[in-house]
Amino acid sequence: MEDQIKYETLVGLLDKLSSEAPVEYKSYHPASTDLDNLNKARAKSFIHLFLKVKCNQTSFKERFAHLTDETGDGGIDAYYFDEENKVLLLIQSKFRIDSSNFKTKSITADEIIKMEIVDILKGIEIEKYNDKIKALHKKWKAIHDHANWIYKVIFLGNITRYTDTQIKKLIDDASYEIFNFDRTYNELVFPLCSGTFFDPKEIKITITLNDDGANVLKRKIPTKYGDFEVRVLFVPTKEIGKILSKYKNSILKFNPRNYLSLSQNKVNQGIRNSILNSTSNEFALLNNGITLLANSFKISETTGEENIGQVIMTNPQIINGGQTAYTLSKIWDEDMHHNIRLFDTKEVMLKIIILKDYEKVDMKLIEELSNSTNQQSRVEEADRRSNEKVQYEIQRKVYEDFGFYYERKKGEFYYGINGGYINKNLIIDRYNFLRAYLAYCGQPRWARQKGSEVLFRKNSFDDLFNSSVNYMEMYFAYRILLKLNEINNKNWGSGLRYGKMAIIAAISRMIDKQKLNKSNIDITVEEEINNLEGKWTSFETWFMAKQANQDVYGGENFDIDNYYKGKTIDNDIKEYFNK
Repeated sequence: MEDQIKYETLVGLLDKLSSEAPVEYKSYHPASTDLDNLNKARAKSFIHLFLKVKCNQTSFKERFAHLTDETGDGGIDAYYFDEENKVLLLIQSKFRIDSSNFKTKSITADEIIKMEIVDILKGIEIEKYNDKIKALHKKWKAIHDHANWIYKVIFLGNITRYTDTQIKKLIDDASYEIFNFDRTYNELVFPLCSGTFFDPKEIKITITLNDDGANVLKRKIPTKYGDFEVRVLFVPTKEIGKILSKYKNSILKFNPRNYLSLSQNKVNQGIRNSILNSTSNEFALLNNGITLLANSFKISETTGEENIGQVIMTNPQIINGGQTAYTLSKIWDEDMHHNIRLFDTKEVMLKIIILKDYEKVDMKLIEELSNSTNQQSRVEEADRRSNEKVQYEIQRKVYEDFGFYYERKKGEFYYGINGGYINKNLIIDRYNFLRAYLAYCGQPRWARQKGSEVLFRKNSFDDLFNSSVNYMEMYFAYRILLKLNEINNKNWGSGLRYGKMAIIAAISRMIDKQKLNKSNIDITVEEEINNLEGKWTSFETWFMAKQANQDVYGGENFDIDNYYKGKTIDNDIKEYFNK
Protein backbone atom coordinates (compact mmCIF):
# COMPACT_ATOMS: atom_id res chain seq x y z
CA MET A 1 0.00 0.00 0.00
CA GLU A 2 2.74 2.45 0.99
CA ASP A 3 4.67 1.72 -2.24
CA GLN A 4 1.55 2.43 -4.27
CA ILE A 5 0.97 5.75 -2.46
CA LYS A 6 4.55 6.88 -3.09
CA TYR A 7 4.45 5.71 -6.69
CA GLU A 8 1.17 7.57 -7.32
CA THR A 9 2.77 10.70 -5.84
CA LEU A 10 5.74 10.23 -8.17
CA VAL A 11 3.51 9.80 -11.22
CA GLY A 12 1.45 12.85 -10.30
CA LEU A 13 4.64 14.82 -9.86
CA LEU A 14 5.94 13.69 -13.28
CA ASP A 15 2.64 14.66 -14.92
CA LYS A 16 2.95 18.09 -13.33
CA LEU A 17 6.48 18.48 -14.65
CA SER A 18 5.22 17.49 -18.10
CA SER A 19 2.49 20.13 -17.88
CA GLU A 20 5.19 22.78 -17.38
CA ALA A 21 6.33 22.22 -20.98
CA PRO A 22 5.28 24.95 -23.45
CA VAL A 23 2.46 23.86 -25.76
CA GLU A 24 4.79 23.45 -28.73
CA TYR A 25 6.50 20.55 -26.96
CA LYS A 26 3.68 18.24 -27.92
CA SER A 27 5.23 14.99 -26.74
CA TYR A 28 4.86 16.26 -23.15
CA HIS A 29 1.11 16.81 -23.59
CA PRO A 30 -0.43 13.49 -24.66
CA ALA A 31 -4.13 12.78 -24.23
CA SER A 32 -4.96 11.27 -20.84
CA THR A 33 -6.32 8.18 -22.65
CA ASP A 34 -3.11 7.67 -24.67
CA LEU A 35 -1.30 5.50 -22.12
CA ASP A 36 1.67 4.68 -24.35
CA ASN A 37 2.60 8.30 -25.01
CA LEU A 38 1.62 9.27 -21.48
CA ASN A 39 4.24 6.87 -20.13
CA LYS A 40 6.80 8.16 -22.63
CA ALA A 41 6.19 11.69 -21.36
CA ARG A 42 6.58 10.48 -17.78
CA ALA A 43 9.85 8.77 -18.69
CA LYS A 44 11.25 12.07 -19.96
CA SER A 45 9.90 13.97 -16.97
CA PHE A 46 11.65 11.45 -14.71
CA ILE A 47 14.91 12.90 -16.03
CA HIS A 48 13.50 16.41 -15.56
CA LEU A 49 12.89 15.49 -11.90
CA PHE A 50 16.55 14.65 -11.37
CA LEU A 51 17.77 17.78 -13.17
CA LYS A 52 15.41 19.98 -11.16
CA VAL A 53 16.24 18.54 -7.76
CA LYS A 54 19.94 17.71 -8.05
CA CYS A 55 21.07 20.29 -10.61
CA ASN A 56 18.80 23.24 -9.77
CA GLN A 57 17.50 23.44 -13.31
CA THR A 58 14.25 25.12 -12.36
CA SER A 59 12.78 25.95 -15.77
CA PHE A 60 11.52 23.44 -18.32
CA LYS A 61 13.68 24.79 -21.14
CA GLU A 62 16.82 24.66 -18.97
CA ARG A 63 16.18 20.99 -18.32
CA PHE A 64 15.08 20.11 -21.83
CA ALA A 65 18.36 21.45 -23.24
CA HIS A 66 20.18 18.65 -21.40
CA LEU A 67 18.02 15.77 -22.65
CA THR A 68 19.58 13.69 -25.46
CA ASP A 69 17.18 10.74 -25.49
CA GLU A 70 16.52 10.16 -29.18
CA THR A 71 18.04 8.29 -32.12
CA GLY A 72 21.83 8.50 -32.06
CA ASP A 73 22.12 9.23 -28.33
CA GLY A 74 24.88 6.68 -27.69
CA GLY A 75 22.98 5.25 -24.72
CA ILE A 76 23.02 8.60 -22.89
CA ASP A 77 19.59 10.02 -22.05
CA ALA A 78 20.78 13.34 -20.59
CA TYR A 79 23.85 15.14 -19.30
CA TYR A 80 24.74 18.04 -17.03
CA PHE A 81 27.97 19.98 -16.45
CA ASP A 82 28.35 20.72 -12.74
CA GLU A 83 30.68 23.70 -13.01
CA GLU A 84 31.01 24.20 -9.25
CA ASN A 85 32.19 20.68 -8.48
CA LYS A 86 33.74 20.06 -11.93
CA VAL A 87 31.74 16.92 -12.64
CA LEU A 88 30.08 15.91 -15.89
CA LEU A 89 26.95 13.86 -15.14
CA LEU A 90 25.95 11.33 -17.80
CA ILE A 91 22.42 10.05 -17.18
CA GLN A 92 20.76 6.80 -18.17
CA SER A 93 17.13 6.51 -17.07
CA LYS A 94 14.63 3.65 -16.97
CA PHE A 95 11.16 4.64 -15.80
CA ARG A 96 8.75 1.79 -14.93
CA ILE A 97 5.02 2.07 -15.49
CA ASP A 98 3.75 0.43 -12.27
CA SER A 99 4.79 0.52 -8.63
CA SER A 100 5.90 -3.10 -8.47
CA ASN A 101 8.26 -2.89 -11.46
CA PHE A 102 9.49 0.52 -10.32
CA LYS A 103 10.55 -1.11 -7.05
CA THR A 104 11.97 -4.38 -8.37
CA LYS A 105 12.83 -4.34 -12.08
CA SER A 106 16.54 -3.89 -12.76
CA ILE A 107 18.41 -2.13 -15.55
CA THR A 108 20.11 -4.86 -17.60
CA ALA A 109 23.72 -5.22 -18.71
CA ASP A 110 22.59 -4.86 -22.33
CA GLU A 111 21.09 -1.47 -21.49
CA ILE A 112 24.15 -0.32 -19.55
CA ILE A 113 26.65 -1.33 -22.20
CA LYS A 114 24.87 0.83 -24.77
CA MET A 115 26.47 3.87 -23.11
CA GLU A 116 29.31 4.79 -25.51
CA ILE A 117 30.90 7.16 -23.04
CA VAL A 118 34.55 7.08 -24.11
CA ASP A 119 33.74 7.32 -27.84
CA ILE A 120 31.48 10.32 -27.28
CA LEU A 121 33.88 12.21 -25.03
CA LYS A 122 36.87 11.52 -27.33
CA GLY A 123 34.83 12.30 -30.45
CA ILE A 124 35.30 8.92 -32.08
CA GLU A 125 32.93 8.71 -35.09
CA ILE A 126 31.12 11.68 -33.60
CA GLU A 127 29.10 12.26 -36.78
CA LYS A 128 26.96 9.20 -36.08
CA TYR A 129 25.46 10.83 -32.97
CA ASN A 130 22.58 13.29 -32.73
CA ASP A 131 23.10 17.04 -32.42
CA LYS A 132 22.73 17.13 -28.63
CA ILE A 133 25.40 14.47 -28.17
CA LYS A 134 27.65 16.43 -30.53
CA ALA A 135 27.05 19.51 -28.36
CA LEU A 136 28.00 17.46 -25.28
CA HIS A 137 31.27 16.41 -26.95
CA LYS A 138 32.02 19.97 -28.07
CA LYS A 139 31.54 21.39 -24.58
CA TRP A 140 33.64 18.63 -23.00
CA LYS A 141 36.41 19.19 -25.54
CA ALA A 142 36.41 22.96 -24.83
CA ILE A 143 37.21 22.47 -21.13
CA HIS A 144 40.74 23.72 -20.48
CA ASP A 145 41.36 22.16 -17.05
CA HIS A 146 40.42 18.53 -17.73
CA ALA A 147 42.72 17.37 -14.95
CA ASN A 148 40.30 18.90 -12.44
CA TRP A 149 37.19 17.32 -13.97
CA ILE A 150 35.68 13.86 -13.70
CA TYR A 151 32.67 12.30 -15.37
CA LYS A 152 30.10 10.28 -13.47
CA VAL A 153 27.27 8.04 -14.66
CA ILE A 154 23.87 8.52 -13.02
CA PHE A 155 21.52 5.54 -13.27
CA LEU A 156 17.87 6.46 -12.68
CA GLY A 157 16.52 3.00 -11.94
CA ASN A 158 17.39 -0.16 -10.02
CA ILE A 159 20.54 -2.18 -10.64
CA THR A 160 20.29 -5.35 -8.59
CA ARG A 161 21.96 -8.06 -10.66
CA TYR A 162 25.55 -6.87 -10.85
CA THR A 163 28.48 -6.16 -8.57
CA ASP A 164 30.38 -2.89 -8.44
CA THR A 165 33.20 -4.42 -10.48
CA GLN A 166 30.78 -5.66 -13.15
CA ILE A 167 29.04 -2.28 -13.43
CA LYS A 168 32.34 -0.40 -13.74
CA LYS A 169 33.49 -2.81 -16.43
CA LEU A 170 30.35 -2.01 -18.43
CA ILE A 171 30.92 1.78 -18.21
CA ASP A 172 34.69 1.89 -18.81
CA ASP A 173 35.54 2.15 -15.10
CA ALA A 174 33.68 5.45 -14.65
CA SER A 175 32.34 6.62 -11.30
CA TYR A 176 28.59 6.10 -10.92
CA GLU A 177 25.58 6.54 -8.65
CA ILE A 178 22.36 4.53 -8.67
CA PHE A 179 19.08 6.28 -7.89
CA ASN A 180 16.97 3.20 -7.24
CA PHE A 181 13.34 3.35 -6.07
CA ASP A 182 14.32 4.22 -2.47
CA ARG A 183 16.69 7.02 -3.45
CA THR A 184 14.14 8.36 -5.93
CA TYR A 185 11.45 8.62 -3.27
CA ASN A 186 13.76 9.90 -0.53
CA GLU A 187 16.16 12.15 -2.44
CA LEU A 188 14.08 13.37 -5.38
CA VAL A 189 10.35 13.22 -4.55
CA PHE A 190 10.45 14.22 -0.87
CA PRO A 191 12.86 17.18 -1.30
CA LEU A 192 10.80 18.59 -4.18
CA CYS A 193 7.61 18.38 -2.14
CA SER A 194 9.26 20.08 0.86
CA GLY A 195 11.03 22.83 -1.09
CA THR A 196 14.52 21.55 -0.24
CA PHE A 197 15.07 20.33 -3.76
CA PHE A 198 18.47 21.90 -4.35
CA ASP A 199 20.34 20.48 -1.42
CA PRO A 200 23.84 19.30 -2.35
CA LYS A 201 26.01 17.92 0.41
CA GLU A 202 28.34 20.87 0.08
CA ILE A 203 26.84 24.30 -0.48
CA LYS A 204 29.55 26.86 -1.11
CA ILE A 205 28.44 30.46 -1.12
CA THR A 206 30.67 33.24 -2.33
CA ILE A 207 29.85 36.73 -1.10
CA THR A 208 31.52 39.68 -2.77
CA LEU A 209 32.51 42.27 -0.20
CA ASN A 210 32.25 46.03 -0.56
CA ASP A 211 35.29 48.05 -1.55
CA ASP A 212 35.92 49.51 1.90
CA GLY A 213 37.64 46.33 3.03
CA ALA A 214 36.70 43.16 4.85
CA ASN A 215 37.16 43.91 8.53
CA VAL A 216 36.10 40.66 10.15
CA LEU A 217 35.66 40.27 13.88
CA LYS A 218 37.09 36.92 14.97
CA ARG A 219 36.29 35.43 18.36
CA LYS A 220 36.27 32.06 20.11
CA ILE A 221 33.22 31.92 22.38
CA PRO A 222 33.28 29.43 25.31
CA THR A 223 29.85 28.01 26.20
CA LYS A 224 28.44 25.12 28.19
CA TYR A 225 28.11 23.30 24.87
CA GLY A 226 31.76 23.80 23.96
CA ASP A 227 33.94 26.46 22.35
CA PHE A 228 32.76 27.99 19.06
CA GLU A 229 34.55 30.09 16.49
CA VAL A 230 32.49 33.14 15.50
CA ARG A 231 32.99 35.61 12.63
CA VAL A 232 31.14 38.92 12.27
CA LEU A 233 31.20 41.16 9.20
CA PHE A 234 29.03 43.36 7.01
CA VAL A 235 28.06 42.08 3.55
CA PRO A 236 26.04 43.53 0.65
CA THR A 237 22.29 42.96 1.07
CA LYS A 238 21.96 41.87 -2.56
CA GLU A 239 24.18 38.83 -1.87
CA ILE A 240 21.84 37.62 0.87
CA GLY A 241 18.87 38.19 -1.45
CA LYS A 242 20.48 36.04 -4.14
CA ILE A 243 21.37 33.27 -1.70
CA LEU A 244 17.90 32.76 -0.17
CA SER A 245 16.22 33.19 -3.56
CA LYS A 246 18.28 30.27 -4.84
CA TYR A 247 18.29 27.88 -1.89
CA LYS A 248 15.06 28.69 0.03
CA ASN A 249 14.24 25.95 2.56
CA SER A 250 17.57 24.20 1.97
CA ILE A 251 19.32 26.78 4.15
CA LEU A 252 16.48 27.12 6.68
CA LYS A 253 16.65 23.60 8.12
CA PHE A 254 17.55 24.76 11.63
CA ASN A 255 15.28 27.79 11.53
CA PRO A 256 11.93 27.38 13.34
CA ARG A 257 10.28 28.96 10.30
CA ASN A 258 10.31 27.90 6.67
CA TYR A 259 10.35 29.98 3.50
CA LEU A 260 6.55 30.20 3.29
CA SER A 261 5.93 31.18 6.91
CA LEU A 262 8.58 33.90 6.64
CA SER A 263 6.33 35.60 4.10
CA GLN A 264 3.46 35.95 6.55
CA ASN A 265 4.79 38.73 8.76
CA LYS A 266 4.17 42.46 9.02
CA VAL A 267 7.86 43.00 9.90
CA ASN A 268 8.72 42.30 6.27
CA GLN A 269 7.19 45.55 5.03
CA GLY A 270 9.40 47.61 7.33
CA ILE A 271 12.50 45.76 6.14
CA ARG A 272 11.39 46.20 2.54
CA ASN A 273 10.80 49.94 2.94
CA SER A 274 14.23 50.46 4.47
CA ILE A 275 15.77 49.04 1.27
CA LEU A 276 13.44 50.58 -1.30
CA ASN A 277 13.08 54.06 0.23
CA SER A 278 16.69 54.81 1.11
CA THR A 279 19.78 55.59 -0.93
CA SER A 280 22.25 55.38 1.95
CA ASN A 281 23.24 52.64 4.39
CA GLU A 282 20.96 53.15 7.43
CA PHE A 283 19.94 49.52 6.95
CA ALA A 284 23.29 48.32 8.34
CA LEU A 285 22.58 50.15 11.62
CA LEU A 286 18.84 49.60 11.99
CA ASN A 287 18.65 45.89 11.12
CA ASN A 288 19.62 43.28 13.72
CA GLY A 289 21.46 41.23 11.14
CA ILE A 290 21.52 37.56 10.20
CA THR A 291 23.02 34.65 12.13
CA LEU A 292 24.20 31.60 10.24
CA LEU A 293 25.69 28.27 11.15
CA ALA A 294 28.37 26.96 8.80
CA ASN A 295 30.76 24.02 8.73
CA SER A 296 33.63 26.25 7.59
CA PHE A 297 34.44 29.86 6.80
CA LYS A 298 37.12 31.26 4.52
CA ILE A 299 37.83 34.82 3.46
CA SER A 300 39.99 36.39 0.80
CA GLU A 301 40.27 40.17 0.92
CA THR A 302 41.27 40.40 -2.72
CA THR A 303 40.08 38.54 -5.81
CA GLY A 304 42.06 40.39 -8.44
CA GLU A 305 39.84 43.46 -8.37
CA GLU A 306 40.83 46.37 -6.16
CA ASN A 307 39.43 46.04 -2.61
CA ILE A 308 37.09 43.23 -3.59
CA GLY A 309 37.06 40.09 -1.46
CA GLN A 310 35.13 36.88 -1.07
CA VAL A 311 33.69 34.84 1.77
CA ILE A 312 33.11 31.14 1.25
CA MET A 313 30.98 29.13 3.68
CA THR A 314 30.14 25.46 3.45
CA ASN A 315 26.72 24.14 4.41
CA PRO A 316 25.34 27.45 5.71
CA GLN A 317 22.08 27.45 7.67
CA ILE A 318 20.20 30.61 8.65
CA ILE A 319 19.26 30.32 12.32
CA ASN A 320 18.19 33.92 12.84
CA GLY A 321 17.30 36.83 10.59
CA GLY A 322 15.10 34.74 8.33
CA GLN A 323 12.65 37.63 7.98
CA THR A 324 15.45 39.88 6.76
CA ALA A 325 16.84 37.27 4.36
CA TYR A 326 13.36 36.43 3.04
CA THR A 327 12.50 40.08 2.34
CA LEU A 328 15.82 40.65 0.60
CA SER A 329 15.17 37.57 -1.55
CA LYS A 330 11.72 38.85 -2.55
CA ILE A 331 13.21 42.24 -3.49
CA TRP A 332 15.82 40.38 -5.54
CA ASP A 333 13.13 38.30 -7.28
CA GLU A 334 10.51 41.01 -7.82
CA ASP A 335 12.19 44.41 -7.94
CA MET A 336 15.72 44.03 -9.24
CA HIS A 337 14.62 43.95 -12.90
CA HIS A 338 12.86 47.31 -12.37
CA ASN A 339 15.81 48.99 -10.66
CA ILE A 340 19.17 47.22 -10.50
CA ARG A 341 20.55 49.91 -8.12
CA LEU A 342 18.14 49.11 -5.27
CA PHE A 343 20.77 47.33 -3.19
CA ASP A 344 23.62 49.75 -3.87
CA THR A 345 25.62 50.73 -0.73
CA LYS A 346 23.27 48.77 1.56
CA GLU A 347 24.74 46.18 3.87
CA VAL A 348 23.60 43.76 6.53
CA MET A 349 25.54 42.37 9.49
CA LEU A 350 26.37 38.69 9.20
CA LYS A 351 27.30 36.57 12.22
CA ILE A 352 28.70 33.14 11.37
CA ILE A 353 28.96 30.43 14.03
CA ILE A 354 31.31 27.70 12.83
CA LEU A 355 30.08 24.20 13.66
CA LYS A 356 32.22 21.61 11.92
CA ASP A 357 29.74 18.75 12.29
CA TYR A 358 25.99 19.40 12.57
CA GLU A 359 25.39 15.79 13.55
CA LYS A 360 27.32 16.33 16.79
CA VAL A 361 25.65 19.60 17.73
CA ASP A 362 23.43 19.57 20.81
CA MET A 363 20.00 20.63 19.53
CA LYS A 364 19.51 22.49 22.81
CA LEU A 365 22.09 24.97 21.53
CA ILE A 366 20.11 25.43 18.32
CA GLU A 367 16.91 25.94 20.31
CA GLU A 368 18.53 28.48 22.62
CA LEU A 369 19.93 30.41 19.67
CA SER A 370 16.51 30.39 18.05
CA ASN A 371 14.61 31.36 21.20
CA SER A 372 16.96 34.20 22.11
CA THR A 373 17.26 35.72 18.65
CA ASN A 374 13.94 35.16 16.90
CA GLN A 375 12.18 38.07 18.56
CA GLN A 376 10.89 39.95 15.51
CA SER A 377 7.67 37.94 15.64
CA ARG A 378 6.13 35.20 17.72
CA VAL A 379 7.24 31.65 17.03
CA GLU A 380 4.70 28.93 17.79
CA GLU A 381 5.69 26.25 20.30
CA ALA A 382 5.12 23.62 17.61
CA ASP A 383 7.68 25.32 15.37
CA ARG A 384 10.15 25.51 18.25
CA ARG A 385 9.95 21.72 18.47
CA SER A 386 10.26 21.26 14.70
CA ASN A 387 14.01 20.59 14.74
CA GLU A 388 13.95 18.01 17.51
CA LYS A 389 15.72 14.84 16.40
CA VAL A 390 12.66 12.75 17.17
CA GLN A 391 10.62 14.90 14.77
CA TYR A 392 13.03 14.21 11.91
CA GLU A 393 12.93 10.50 12.69
CA ILE A 394 9.12 10.36 12.80
CA GLN A 395 8.88 12.31 9.56
CA ARG A 396 11.37 10.04 7.81
CA LYS A 397 9.90 6.76 9.06
CA VAL A 398 6.29 7.71 8.34
CA TYR A 399 7.20 8.78 4.81
CA GLU A 400 9.35 5.74 4.08
CA ASP A 401 6.83 3.23 5.43
CA PHE A 402 3.52 4.87 4.48
CA GLY A 403 4.15 7.59 1.90
CA PHE A 404 2.59 10.32 4.09
CA TYR A 405 4.22 13.67 4.85
CA TYR A 406 4.43 14.55 8.55
CA GLU A 407 4.58 18.35 8.74
CA ARG A 408 7.23 19.29 11.32
CA LYS A 409 7.11 23.00 10.39
CA LYS A 410 4.06 25.02 9.55
CA GLY A 411 3.71 25.20 5.76
CA GLU A 412 6.67 22.87 5.26
CA PHE A 413 5.13 21.28 2.17
CA TYR A 414 3.59 24.42 0.71
CA TYR A 415 5.97 24.29 -2.26
CA GLY A 416 4.80 20.81 -3.16
CA ILE A 417 1.11 21.58 -2.68
CA ASN A 418 1.17 24.95 -4.41
CA GLY A 419 3.19 23.52 -7.28
CA GLY A 420 0.74 20.67 -7.73
CA TYR A 421 3.40 18.08 -6.91
CA ILE A 422 1.69 16.51 -3.93
CA ASN A 423 -1.86 15.73 -2.84
CA LYS A 424 -2.64 17.78 0.27
CA ASN A 425 -4.52 14.78 1.70
CA LEU A 426 -1.12 13.16 2.25
CA ILE A 427 -0.02 15.93 4.64
CA ILE A 428 -0.17 14.96 8.33
CA ASP A 429 -1.26 17.78 10.62
CA ARG A 430 1.21 17.75 13.51
CA TYR A 431 -1.29 18.90 16.15
CA ASN A 432 -3.84 16.21 15.32
CA PHE A 433 -1.05 13.66 15.04
CA LEU A 434 0.09 14.47 18.59
CA ARG A 435 -3.48 14.62 19.96
CA ALA A 436 -4.37 11.25 18.48
CA TYR A 437 -1.27 9.62 19.95
CA LEU A 438 -1.90 11.22 23.34
CA ALA A 439 -5.39 9.70 23.31
CA TYR A 440 -3.93 6.37 22.17
CA CYS A 441 -1.62 6.50 25.20
CA GLY A 442 -4.66 6.66 27.48
CA GLN A 443 -5.17 10.40 27.91
CA PRO A 444 -8.23 11.33 25.83
CA ARG A 445 -9.08 14.08 28.34
CA TRP A 446 -5.95 16.11 27.61
CA ALA A 447 -6.06 15.22 23.92
CA ARG A 448 -9.50 16.82 23.72
CA GLN A 449 -8.85 19.70 26.08
CA LYS A 450 -5.33 21.01 25.47
CA GLY A 451 -4.40 23.30 22.61
CA SER A 452 -1.33 23.20 20.41
CA GLU A 453 0.68 25.69 22.48
CA VAL A 454 0.29 23.53 25.60
CA LEU A 455 0.88 20.15 23.97
CA PHE A 456 4.01 21.34 22.15
CA ARG A 457 5.61 22.93 25.19
CA LYS A 458 8.97 21.37 25.86
CA ASN A 459 8.00 19.28 28.89
CA SER A 460 4.69 18.05 27.44
CA PHE A 461 6.23 17.27 24.07
CA ASP A 462 9.20 15.40 25.57
CA ASP A 463 6.92 13.28 27.76
CA LEU A 464 4.95 12.08 24.75
CA PHE A 465 7.47 12.12 21.89
CA ASN A 466 10.51 10.90 23.81
CA SER A 467 11.34 8.37 21.09
CA SER A 468 10.39 7.52 17.51
CA VAL A 469 10.29 3.79 18.31
CA ASN A 470 6.48 3.88 18.45
CA TYR A 471 6.06 5.82 15.20
CA MET A 472 3.85 3.05 13.79
CA GLU A 473 1.38 3.35 16.66
CA MET A 474 1.49 7.14 16.32
CA TYR A 475 0.57 6.82 12.67
CA PHE A 476 -2.08 4.20 13.46
CA ALA A 477 -3.74 6.53 16.00
CA TYR A 478 -3.74 9.35 13.45
CA ARG A 479 -5.29 7.10 10.79
CA ILE A 480 -8.07 6.19 13.23
CA LEU A 481 -8.80 9.89 13.70
CA LEU A 482 -8.93 10.47 9.94
CA LYS A 483 -11.31 7.56 9.52
CA LEU A 484 -13.58 8.78 12.33
CA ASN A 485 -13.75 12.16 10.60
CA GLU A 486 -15.19 10.40 7.53
CA ILE A 487 -17.95 8.50 9.37
CA ASN A 488 -21.44 9.94 9.64
CA ASN A 489 -23.98 7.64 11.28
CA LYS A 490 -26.00 7.40 14.49
CA ASN A 491 -24.45 4.20 15.82
CA TRP A 492 -21.93 6.16 17.85
CA GLY A 493 -24.29 8.25 19.96
CA SER A 494 -22.38 11.45 20.75
CA GLY A 495 -19.00 9.78 20.23
CA LEU A 496 -18.28 11.17 16.77
CA ARG A 497 -19.26 14.66 17.82
CA TYR A 498 -17.45 14.92 21.15
CA GLY A 499 -15.59 11.69 21.84
CA LYS A 500 -13.21 10.89 18.97
CA MET A 501 -10.24 10.99 21.32
CA ALA A 502 -12.07 8.64 23.67
CA ILE A 503 -12.75 6.25 20.79
CA ILE A 504 -9.04 6.20 19.92
CA ALA A 505 -8.23 5.46 23.57
CA ALA A 506 -10.75 2.61 23.63
CA ILE A 507 -9.28 1.04 20.48
CA SER A 508 -5.85 1.24 22.07
CA ARG A 509 -7.20 -0.77 25.02
CA MET A 510 -8.75 -3.45 22.80
CA ILE A 511 -6.18 -4.01 20.06
CA ASP A 512 -3.46 -6.66 20.10
CA LYS A 513 -0.58 -4.27 19.41
CA GLN A 514 1.82 -7.09 18.64
CA LYS A 515 -0.07 -7.80 15.42
CA LEU A 516 0.20 -4.23 14.17
CA ASN A 517 2.56 -3.82 11.22
CA LYS A 518 2.99 -1.40 8.34
CA SER A 519 1.31 -3.67 5.80
CA ASN A 520 -1.98 -4.05 7.69
CA ILE A 521 -2.60 -0.65 9.27
CA ASP A 522 -5.42 0.49 6.99
CA ILE A 523 -7.18 -2.86 7.34
CA THR A 524 -6.71 -2.81 11.11
CA VAL A 525 -8.15 0.70 11.37
CA GLU A 526 -11.30 -0.48 9.57
CA GLU A 527 -11.61 -3.64 11.67
CA GLU A 528 -11.12 -1.95 15.03
CA ILE A 529 -13.60 0.83 14.27
CA ASN A 530 -16.16 -1.72 13.06
CA ASN A 531 -15.63 -3.84 16.18
CA LEU A 532 -16.23 -0.85 18.45
CA GLU A 533 -19.13 0.72 16.58
CA GLY A 534 -21.85 -1.43 18.08
CA LYS A 535 -20.47 -1.06 21.61
CA TRP A 536 -20.22 2.70 21.90
CA THR A 537 -23.83 3.56 22.69
CA SER A 538 -23.75 0.92 25.44
CA PHE A 539 -20.63 2.59 26.83
CA GLU A 540 -22.39 5.98 26.83
CA THR A 541 -25.38 4.50 28.64
CA TRP A 542 -23.01 2.99 31.21
CA PHE A 543 -21.00 6.11 31.99
CA MET A 544 -24.06 8.37 32.12
CA ALA A 545 -25.56 6.08 34.76
CA LYS A 546 -22.48 6.16 37.01
CA GLN A 547 -23.13 8.14 40.16
CA ALA A 548 -19.73 9.87 40.04
CA ASN A 549 -20.54 11.20 36.58
CA GLN A 550 -24.11 12.09 37.55
CA ASP A 551 -22.78 14.21 40.40
CA VAL A 552 -20.60 16.27 38.05
CA TYR A 553 -22.31 16.17 34.65
CA GLY A 554 -25.85 15.04 35.50
CA GLY A 555 -28.97 16.99 36.16
CA GLU A 556 -31.86 17.50 33.83
CA ASN A 557 -29.63 16.98 30.80
CA PHE A 558 -26.34 15.08 30.96
CA ASP A 559 -23.49 17.43 29.89
CA ILE A 560 -21.84 14.96 27.53
CA ASP A 561 -19.61 17.53 25.87
CA ASN A 562 -17.88 18.42 29.14
CA TYR A 563 -17.82 14.77 30.15
CA TYR A 564 -15.68 13.87 27.13
CA LYS A 565 -13.06 16.42 28.17
CA GLY A 566 -13.54 15.96 31.90
CA LYS A 567 -11.59 14.28 34.67
CA THR A 568 -13.34 10.87 34.66
CA ILE A 569 -13.17 9.90 30.97
CA ASP A 570 -9.65 8.41 31.14
CA ASN A 571 -10.49 5.99 33.96
CA ASP A 572 -13.93 5.16 32.54
CA ILE A 573 -12.30 4.03 29.28
CA LYS A 574 -9.87 1.83 31.23
CA GLU A 575 -12.63 0.36 33.39
CA TYR A 576 -15.16 -0.35 30.64
CA PHE A 577 -12.73 -1.59 27.99
CA ASN A 578 -10.62 -3.66 30.36
CA LYS A 579 -9.00 -6.50 28.47
